[in-house]
Amino acid sequence: MEQLVLTVPSMWADHHVVAVRDLLRDEEGVAIAAASALDARVSLTYDPSRTDPQRIAARLEAGGYPAGDPAETSAPPPNKPAWATTASRVTTTDPADLSMSGDHRKY
Repeated sequence: MEQLVLTVPSMWADHHVVAVRDLLRDEEGVAIAAASALDARVSLTYDPSRTDPQRIAARLEAGGYPAGDPAETSAPPPNKPAWATTASRVTTTDPADLSMSGDHRKY
């Protein structure tokens, strides 16, 4: 058995982790697969007589999760909400809400 660690930049949420683990579970020769959305990495143990890293990477790519360098994906995924693509998020409080705040609410 051999160890393999792949970076999967498009795996940024828990549902992606589940999808990647499901893809690898079906790959013949993969014994253990652990995925992390936080690190965007997949660690697995596989039998080199039954599969190889190229075949595993091809399966991930076919499933929509190509392995690669995190620097290759500098932009956020296009299906994230618009506010997630801004550099900062600024909100202001309505003056009417401020005037009603404090120990004695004026409701």
